[in-house]
Amino acid sequence: MMDRSIAELIAALCEKGILLDQLQALLKEEENCMISLDLAKMEENQQEITAGMERLAKLSEQCRLMIASIGAELGMPGNQTLSPIIERLGSAQKRALAEAQQSVAGNAQALQGALSLHRRLIEDSLNVVGNSVNFFNRIFNPGHTYGVAGAFVNAGRGSSGFVSKEI
Repeated sequence: MMDRSIAELIAALCEKGILLDQLQALLKEEENCMISLDLAKMEENQQEITAGMERLAKLSEQCRLMIASIGAELGMPGNQTLSPIIERLGSAQKRALAEAQQSVAGNAQALQGALSLHRRLIEDSLNVVGNSVNFFNRIFNPGHTYGVAGAFVNAGRGSSGFVSKEI
């Protein structure tokens, strides 16, 4: 029973590692869509990322439950981490589970780096767009600078903004 539980946990961790790699590739693809301004592909990509994140959340919960169950079987009720479990296993299982743990940790760290880069790219892009919108607002509404002298008479004067994720 324990061997099967360990094998299932290793399989789930490997699946999680593969999913983390796929999410990192999707982020890279989304960056390329932003650069090429391919909004249709970016929308499709965002749906894939959302589905991947949902799958990752379910898989993480499964792994958490498996770890708790194996921990209880090993006499560690309430255990929520792999390290104490790894220490109590035989050498073959210990090595396999440690490798799976290291692989997932490495993939998670790589994804975290990709997310950080992605966040900065989006923030920088939004800053450029915000500056452009402000520039056009100043051009089309000069009355703000010169005490309304020279401004078009328009009581409902609006400002520029975003429409449908486009400028």
